[in-house]
Amino acid sequence: MEKLEYLVELKKTYSNFEKKNICFLDIETTGLSRKYDYIYLIGLLYFNKEKKSWAIKQFFAENIYKEKEILEAFADFIDGFHLIVTYNGDSFDLPFIKCRLSKYGIDDAAIDINTFDIYREIKKNSSYINLENLRLKTIEEYLGIHRDDKYSGKDCIKFYNQYMNTKDALLRERILKHNYDDLFYLWDILKIFDIIEDSKTLYIDLWEKIRIEITNICIDKNIFSISCDIFTNKNDINVVYFHEAFNLHWQGDKLIINLEVKEGLITPTKKCVFFEKTSYPPCSGLKDLSQYMVPDDIILLKVEDKYIMENIKNLIKSILTNTR
Repeated sequence: MEKLEYLVELKKTYSNFEKKNICFLDIETTGLSRKYDYIYLIGLLYFNKEKKSWAIKQFFAENIYKEKEILEAFADFIDGFHLIVTYNGDSFDLPFIKCRLSKYGIDDAAIDINTFDIYREIKKNSSYINLENLRLKTIEEYLGIHRDDKYSGKDCIKFYNQYMNTKDALLRERILKHNYDDLFYLWDILKIFDIIEDSKTLYIDLWEKIRIEITNICIDKNIFSISCDIFTNKNDINVVYFHEAFNLHWQGDKLIINLEVKEGLITPTKKCVFFEKTSYPPCSGLKDLSQYMVPDDIILLKVEDKYIMENIKNLIKSILTNTR
């Protein structure tokens, strides 16, 4: 078994993760079966308190018979961390590790801790951002992340099988570099949560500049319901307003707006949900900011599974400004 460690410099900081007792985890396996395949590389990104630097640590098995050794080393190292961050690790990495630990009778209590699965968190919010899919490569491209590593996890399986027979140093380097890059750029992928937060946040000048965060959107038949958290110094607000096109209830720091909407087709194959501006004249000056060509009297709110957030935020602003 090989243990490798590299100090790394992470350019951006994130208050929820900075220097806490957390680690980012990524594994490389010989296949997808927890029962029949092996883990040959475990990589971790963590803050090395002794060296006061972020670091990437790797446990590499030179052959499949070293799997037990890297699992034991990993279980010992991970003990004491409070959070494991992964990309789809709740479904793949962690169950795989637990299964292999069980095979060798190694206690898995050390990894029975809180997890943060970036993939799952993005999936929860995928309707708010314009991602074609949730593949790691797609998200990296969306964020402008371009890595030198041109190989996939599938390629690395082939490299590893060849490496066990040849001990070719170049193959080993490719495998380690792929895992290193997966971990290094996992930190940069956290930027997606800033983008998600921005897409759901708006500001409006009423008696003061108020910050509004959209917490949920749901559609029930022809009612488009928007739930928001309000950040204001005024805590005695209790407003209920009814209009034929919408109603709103603003109590304290919670706001719910229910819009009457219609459904249609924006293209021959794409369904949409829209609000008719004529139903509420103060909105007549709003422009549809979507990429689609639409009639002047409608504002698109959703196309397929994607919300048109700029239109939704402008509609909220217009309604609140004109119902004071």
